[in-house]
Amino acid sequence: MALTRVMLDPVEMNLCWPAPPAEPAGGDRNPPRRPLQVLVHAQQAARERNLVALLVRAGCGLLLFLDEALTSDFVPEQLFAGQIVVLAPWLPPFWGGEVIPGLRPWRERGLSAGVLLALAPAPQALDVVASGIEEAEAAGAEFAVACPLSLPAEDRHRVYDTHAGAGGDGALEDLLFHTDMPALVLELEREASRQCRRHGLGECVNGPATALASQGCVAASSQLLLWARRLDLLDGLASTGWQLRRAARALLASRRDPASLLAEDNLRIVPGFTPWVEAFARAAWGGSGEPFEEVLSRWIGQ
Repeated sequence: MALTRVMLDPVEMNLCWPAPPAEPAGGDRNPPRRPLQVLVHAQQAARERNLVALLVRAGCGLLLFLDEALTSDFVPEQLFAGQIVVLAPWLPPFWGGEVIPGLRPWRERGLSAGVLLALAPAPQALDVVASGIEEAEAAGAEFAVACPLSLPAEDRHRVYDTHAGAGGDGALEDLLFHTDMPALVLELEREASRQCRRHGLGECVNGPATALASQGCVAASSQLLLWARRLDLLDGLASTGWQLRRAARALLASRRDPASLLAEDNLRIVPGFTPWVEAFARAAWGGSGEPFEEVLSRWIGQ
């Protein structure tokens, strides 16, 4: 498609600038034999309604990315909870972001809906992140996923030239080219967590579920993967995040319902659920308890 404005790629987390349209690629249009999780862009959903309906009937889980205007009637009814998840992008206004579309019509249909926040340097960046969370809540989001924006030098130069003008801007140059970007983005991600907790928003995508893996299984696995990454950011080479990552992938591969495993005290039958991982998972899924609370305290800075 021909882009008329800057857009966000939710896979690579980079900016897509206006460019001539690419030639459409052909491919197999039959539904997969085994249900998959599928990323569907809004324009694809509008153009390929029959194919989207076919994927839903085949038990696939759809992550619908609202990078273009789309009304909820373009998407078929889901067959089970969490099969279709709606994700709207948010870019800081400094980077060309626009208003988050309303998500309440999607949630009224029983779909999980949230926002993907692209974290990037900007003047008063912490305040910008806070305003993004507030905007997500106002739009009707039930969760907000914060992820650093990939910013090669070419993109930073492009934005600098847009905002600096002919006379240049020393403060903006320092921000975009002389800032410790990993440290800045880490602080923005932690601020997003603080704001999500303040506004009662979740921080994980609650799906998409498939006919093989329930919403509970996918959501529980996603939560462990999220905290695995945060432990890596906090502790570096000493991180125990790999243990959570291994258990999360094993849980997803097992397709077992974590709520049932917890009720039966059977989490240990899933590979990777050592005593520490089991304790962390129970506390993380329940929202309180050790060792989760110690990691949470370090992450949000309390």
